[in-house]
Amino acid sequence: PSAADEWLTPGRFALLLGLLILATFPGVLLGGTTFIIRDFGMFSYPVAFFHRQCFWRGELPLWNPLSHCGVPFLAQWNTLTLYPLSLIYLLLPLTWSLSFFCLAHLFWGGLGMYFLAHRWTHHRLAAGLAGVIFSFNGLSLNFLMWPSHIATFSWLPWVVWLGQRGWREGGKTLVWATVAGAMQMLAGGPETIVVTWLLLLVLVCGDWFREGCLRRKLVSRFLVMGILVALICAVQLLPFLELLAHSQRDRDYSASTHDWSMPFWGWANFLVPLFRTSPTAQGLFMQNGQYWTTSYYAGIGTVLLAAVAVWRGSEQ
Repeated sequence: PSAADEWLTPGRFALLLGLLILATFPGVLLGGTTFIIRDFGMFSYPVAFFHRQCFWRGELPLWNPLSHCGVPFLAQWNTLTLYPLSLIYLLLPLTWSLSFFCLAHLFWGGLGMYFLAHRWTHHRLAAGLAGVIFSFNGLSLNFLMWPSHIATFSWLPWVVWLGQRGWREGGKTLVWATVAGAMQMLAGGPETIVVTWLLLLVLVCGDWFREGCLRRKLVSRFLVMGILVALICAVQLLPFLELLAHSQRDRDYSASTHDWSMPFWGWANFLVPLFRTSPTAQGLFMQNGQYWTTSYYAGIGTVLLAAVAVWRGSEQ
């Protein structure tokens, strides 16, 4: 290992990532400004405000009577009602702490990716680069307007890292993997949760093919982890499933006015940030054809490094 690789320890990477986030959002972290654009002002802040009011009244917010003549609150799942780290904005001044909550999870996700990438590559410099890219890309930065989504996304590398260790090693590591999985599940971003567990399924299948003598243990530990996460989060999942069963929305909801999935040509956005985009009244650029995220731009350098990694990996 090079001197630079040895220098980038977890503590130093955490400090570096924290300084990068501070340099990017100094006004937000120091309390001079706050996030407001799009759903942060229209959805996220009002949801957190109502949650905070109920918290200080000693009430569990099952129902929100203030929106749309009344809507379910806890059962929505993305309201973070039962997510333990919601205490950050429930206890601290909301105008500052909700934005801080989002940036803290941006940091947490980058740190988790550092540990995951280091486990896979055994190279600290590569792990540090992966951590920075995870925190600073179009999709991660777009998630800052949704506390639920940025929280769920930040737990993805932790669940994958600890989950793979958990079914291989068992014991305390499996316990920590279950805790990480439950934290992500309670954060309530369904899309990211599905992607996370699909990744875990692919990884455990790969380990199953490689580890002939340990197949039974791998599968049993993976199933135990999934069952424990489901049981811990049942208090959140069951109300959501009940709401889903009675919801009037189907896959064609709002299809006449908006498309939410990435169009086929949208893959170009990974390389060219403004490919087929149009400016909004707020000055943001939205990609024509989908209206969920303003960007999922990863950067040409990131895509090039990923291609080189795949190419070199196929040679070994």
